[in-house]
Amino acid sequence: MKKQILIFLFCSNLIYSQTVKLDTNSILIGQQINLTISNPLKNTTLWPNYIDTIVTGIEIITSNKVDTINDIIKQIITITSWDSGSYYIPPIIFSKNILTKGLQLNVSSVNLEKDAQYKDIKQPLHAKISWNDIWPWLIAILILVIIIYILRKYVFIEKEQSKKIKQKAIIPPSITALNELEKLEKKKLCNQGRIKEYYSEISEIIRRYTEKRFRFIALELTTNEILEIIKNKVSNEELCNLEILLQRADLAKFAKSKPIDTENNESMQLATNFVISTQQEKNNE
Repeated sequence: MKKQILIFLFCSNLIYSQTVKLDTNSILIGQQINLTISNPLKNTTLWPNYIDTIVTGIEIITSNKVDTINDIIKQIITITSWDSGSYYIPPIIFSKNILTKGLQLNVSSVNLEKDAQYKDIKQPLHAKISWNDIWPWLIAILILVIIIYILRKYVFIEKEQSKKIKQKAIIPPSITALNELEKLEKKKLCNQGRIKEYYSEISEIIRRYTEKRFRFIALELTTNEILEIIKNKVSNEELCNLEILLQRADLAKFAKSKPIDTENNESMQLATNFVISTQQEKNNE
């Protein structure tokens, strides 16, 4: 009896939010549908971070950016499946006491005709070559010739000349990032209530450092795309800390979230630790 009472009390504290839905619960193999996730911003402290799959067997085709409209935080994810069967999507947790109900997605294979016979593959038709088929190749060849000419006349000559010029001292990206974080901390933007500005700057510093350190265009990518690129280049702890920092910054910039003081201080520490733990040796940077 006591166990039943405890289970009832626990369940009574959970609030199921009907804010996750599928376009349809039944699809054919390879058919694409949308998984829509939304929740009131004031009731959201957590947000799911899917990378390649929702669950095993359900792949992500595209994932829109998290957006906020009329105090509702929302994201649309296009999904599909390449194997028939029934798949269960677990509840999505938005906060300690708020989560969605699980969803069921049924994937069916294509029905074949009864007693269908194999048929030969039709041979491709040979179309006549027209001017529209030729001119793109001529333009491509002309552009290639121009590129080769420019490379030979300017790039290779400048490369030979640059060898004669003494290289300037290069400041490692880790040093630059740490100096910028220190300057940002001294501004005390959070004490002035400028939370969005604080997280915009800290996000840009870390993205610029990640771009130079791991050599990809991080400033133009979403948080999920950055995490996907460097997940095999850093430790799990470093990846987890970076995820917390960038998602918190995204919510502050785009969803008007206002983290508490301890979270603001933690964000600065997470950024500093990430730079220090992923920096290269001086002779390699």
